[in-house]
Amino acid sequence: MKKITAIVLAMCMLITFGSCATDAVDKAAPSTFVTVKIPFPGDIEDRNSWLTCARYKDTKEPITLSMVYQDSLFATVPAQNKDREIEAFVPEKINFTDYDASRYEFHNFEMLSRTGVIKGNDRGEANIDDDVTRAEAVAMVMRFIGVENIQETDLAEPFDDVSVNDWFYPAVSNSYKRGIVQGDSKTTFSPGRSVTREEITVMVANALRYAGLRCAKKDIANASDQDKISDWAKDAYAYIGANYISDYDDTDPENPVRVLSPQKAATRSDVAYILNNVKTACQLYPSEAAVAFGFDKEMPTIDGSTSTYPFTQAVYGALFSNGAAHEQFPTSHSKSHASYQRLINGEVDMLFASVYPASDILEMAEEKDVELELIPIAYDAMIFFTNKDNPATGLTKEQITNIYVNDAYDNWSEVGGSDALMYPYCRNNDSGSHAQMEKHFLNGNEIHPEVQKETSYTMSNVLTDVMGAKTDNPLGYGLGYSIYYYYHNMFWFYPIEENLKLLAIDGVAPTDETIADGTYPLSNNTYVVLRKDTPADAPARKMAEFMLTEAGQICVENAGYGRLTK
Repeated sequence: MKKITAIVLAMCMLITFGSCATDAVDKAAPSTFVTVKIPFPGDIEDRNSWLTCARYKDTKEPITLSMVYQDSLFATVPAQNKDREIEAFVPEKINFTDYDASRYEFHNFEMLSRTGVIKGNDRGEANIDDDVTRAEAVAMVMRFIGVENIQETDLAEPFDDVSVNDWFYPAVSNSYKRGIVQGDSKTTFSPGRSVTREEITVMVANALRYAGLRCAKKDIANASDQDKISDWAKDAYAYIGANYISDYDDTDPENPVRVLSPQKAATRSDVAYILNNVKTACQLYPSEAAVAFGFDKEMPTIDGSTSTYPFTQAVYGALFSNGAAHEQFPTSHSKSHASYQRLINGEVDMLFASVYPASDILEMAEEKDVELELIPIAYDAMIFFTNKDNPATGLTKEQITNIYVNDAYDNWSEVGGSDALMYPYCRNNDSGSHAQMEKHFLNGNEIHPEVQKETSYTMSNVLTDVMGAKTDNPLGYGLGYSIYYYYHNMFWFYPIEENLKLLAIDGVAPTDETIADGTYPLSNNTYVVLRKDTPADAPARKMAEFMLTEAGQICVENAGYGRLTK
């Protein structure tokens, strides 16, 4: 590919991020690395933006930790280089002489070769299946984070088998000084020994920490030998998320698994895989909106119901590149009741809530002298559903109250349907859906004890419970309730359209339009919930403001909900 260069004469912004250092690399200070940003140049075609990297203007040295995000080029550089001017360019790839188009592994080599992290031998061969020595591994990692060429005057010489004349001496000494690598013993580094998969994982995790980068949290899933990871490497596997090296074992086609083989020698392909993956997935940069609202400096601690977790995902995705790698990104919500408790107790700053707080939550808030503030940000609604082949098409609000409070009916024919038994399901009292029942139907009463015998304890359970409720002899159909947009978003996971249907309430079917215009009688909102005393300049209140902007309402749509403003 033709090289395209663009020189940007002045840096437009310098952003300093705090380091994510842990005890493993406690030598790293918050200013170890900084982020610099320049506009994406007009003379590089948009189609090449994914290949565009940064480099130092004075030496033309590529910066591997760089990427284009929202019309800007970002780079994570050592603090010593924060004042060096950078420029954008599309680096050329190395055409390895042993390239094999049938081997997808060459993609990682191609990407890393563009910035010099991985190089061929003197014959131009990649040798992707060759084992990597510990010395080679350290050199690759140091090139990756861009400190290989930083001159040091006090390099450590801790190892008897690493000489100042060895080609790998600067890389080993620099990395040891920075807490990125350790020796086999206090005096032995074993530079010629093959590095193991878990050793390179630790090196990469420590390098990311040193550079102030992190990966999205993700537990190792479906790996048959994860218990074989050495204790000293377990934290590193957790830190790099889903980017660990593994093999695919489909010996049993019905139960394929991943095999980590942590003590296996790492090949050049393995090292390229982990480095290119973390490069793509672990660079975290703020969007223009994040900067405008101050979220690049501080994000609110967010919680909420199960149904509103897509809001948190959408917000982080809109505010940051690789938003799931942000240190405050929650891997789940605590559910409605528990999240309200956490807000009242001051454990979180705000909630995304699809339901009004239940009566016991309001009592708890009053007891603790806390006033809650609910700010509408999206449309939603409570819905009722039944099995798809049930001839019934709707219920009235009065009939729903009679079903759930009075246990008044046991046959669908009593509410305008056909002759079939009715199997109503309810939710547990500390669920958001129960709070909706309190708001619309219970009027201070409890759900009837007979109905409570069929309680679904999660939002997904009520879907599957009603799906499985249909009986043929005698004929009978289930009845359940949930939240409109959660119900519709679950088609990715459950065969909802093939098995369930929504019921009209008081003659009005729930649709995007009837919920937005309020004609559907169980329409309501999704909210940002704050403590009323939250200061005006607090991140949580800024988030409430952001959610009502055009960018915030796009997050609402991306979360699968109805936007409040058009």
